[in-house]
Amino acid sequence: MKGTTYTVGELANISGATIRTIQYYDRIGLLVAKRNDNNNLRYYVESDLVKLQQILFYKKLGMSLNEIKEHCLNFENQSDLKRILEQQNELLFKKEMEIKTNIAVIEAMLSTMEAGNEYDLEAMMKLTLNLNKAAIFDYADIEFDPKTEGVLYENYRDEDVVVEIYWKWKRLLLEAYSLKRNHIKPESESGYQFGEKWDSFIRYATDDSQEMLEAYSNTHKQSHLWPEEDKFLMDYCEDFINKAHQYYCEGRENEWKKN
Repeated sequence: MKGTTYTVGELANISGATIRTIQYYDRIGLLVAKRNDNNNLRYYVESDLVKLQQILFYKKLGMSLNEIKEHCLNFENQSDLKRILEQQNELLFKKEMEIKTNIAVIEAMLSTMEAGNEYDLEAMMKLTLNLNKAAIFDYADIEFDPKTEGVLYENYRDEDVVVEIYWKWKRLLLEAYSLKRNHIKPESESGYQFGEKWDSFIRYATDDSQEMLEAYSNTHKQSHLWPEEDKFLMDYCEDFINKAHQYYCEGRENEWKKN
């Protein structure tokens, strides 16, 4: 045997993987151990360590062992690997959107429960089961009027910012839906707190720009273009949102006058 060799225990210590994991990779043909001709003991070489590190890396990215075996370890060229990674990136992004939806629903429920009323779980269950967790992707195909498109493009060139703003908005819509369905009045403490969140969102999303406020208003006027789910939520919650926001603004103005 030439070069550095490793026992399964040594390979585990170096890589951070467990002995059981490495043995499993051997059994399924993903990382096959070599055999010593004299005593039939298993051993690994330097290239096996590199291969194991690659396997652990791709697994960390959420790829299945079968995908790693069939595609990532046997890719023909860099462009082939690039395509594989792009596909995985898209898959993980979709999973992230699903997680964000679930978090938004939970936060909406918790916010309403804090109001102290008996919670209508059935209504939220029905909504959640029918939520389109990929609704955000539908906006890529929407074309608002040219002026609005121009303003949005100039201000939202960073896709990460767009995604963040969307989920802040979606969480608030779900919270408003939950509050309204559970008969929480907008002119209440919970309504006031929601109004404050909505006010903060508007300031964040528009950066207090009148041009951006008008652009948002225009997208609202064209809500028939929105994904069906988002349009339904906004139509249902709009009166609650407006009243809660007004209640908050009036309360804040009264505080200013006192001071």
